Amino acid sequence: MPSTAQSEPDVVLIGAGIMSSTLGVLLRQLEPSMSLEMFEVLEGPGLESSQAWNNAGTGHAANCELNYTPERSDGRVDVSKALQVNVEFDLSRHCGPSW
Repeated sequence: MPSTAQSEPDVVLIGAGIMSSTLGVLLRQLEPSMSLEMFEVLEGPGLESSQAWNNAGTGHAANCELNYTPERSDGRVDVSKALQVNVEFDLSRHCGPSW
């Protein structure tokens, strides 16, 4: 990815997958003046582990995925989908294979 790097950013994110991207968004929301720099070796973001055909397909808790927390038209954030995914993930951890 093209760099517009400052000499000393506040935060350096390695990789432009879902985790670095989410962390970058959360940090920017917490501190808008924070300088962030993200480095990716591939041609674009989300092309390795985040890419649907490349990830492990393992369960996750949905606690930090912005696609599960859309912003409503009134500006509030809808967390209902994230909460449901979190419950389902937690249940899957307790109801493993019956072998």
